[in-house]
Amino acid sequence: MSMMLPLFPLRVVLFPGRPLPLHIFEPRYQRMLTDCLESDRRFGVVAIRSGHEVGECPEFFSVGTVAEIEDVRRFDDGRADITTRGVRRFRILETVGGGAYLRARVETLAEEPVNGAVRQPASLLRELLNPYLIDLGAPEELLTRLPEHAEELAWLAASAVQVDLPEQQRLLELDSVDDRIAATVRILRRETGIMRHLGTVGSLNPAGPGGAELN
Repeated sequence: MSMMLPLFPLRVVLFPGRPLPLHIFEPRYQRMLTDCLESDRRFGVVAIRSGHEVGECPEFFSVGTVAEIEDVRRFDDGRADITTRGVRRFRILETVGGGAYLRARVETLAEEPVNGAVRQPASLLRELLNPYLIDLGAPEELLTRLPEHAEELAWLAASAVQVDLPEQQRLLELDSVDDRIAATVRILRRETGIMRHLGTVGSLNPAGPGGAELN
């Protein structure tokens, strides 16, 4: 199914189910926010491949995530703080210019059905993720409510691993939960080994406008 979607290029990969707080200050995105609130409260987040968030339109990846606006705090000068959450992935079919902000015709991407044999890999992912989050200083309340569902656990783990943006983007683009779990397990094993030798080098707030939280 294809649809038109406002686009917000950012230096962050948004995963389905994960929160993303944003500070809206550019006039074009203030306009986008107003339009979204008058429509379905949704826009597309795409990770920047090269270029900058502010100013001229950067080059971005073709696969992103629909973000749904959950909360808005507006200021008198037009700026706003918003809380969004990833809903589902999409692929850009074509971009549409000529307006105050960039839009695109996109197709939503379905997840491949979870393989019945995914339970054991998901259990391994949980075993690796728990101490990894502890080393990153995750609060106890997060550790006690890790998702039971394999797909939700895979998305949380993908957002938690402290790797560069292109590697996070590769995790986002995987269509299979099984493949995403396997790839994240490999990353966790690698990063855990690095942390043992060099110490903790990340945090739970990846770089981005306002930061992204694991909640």
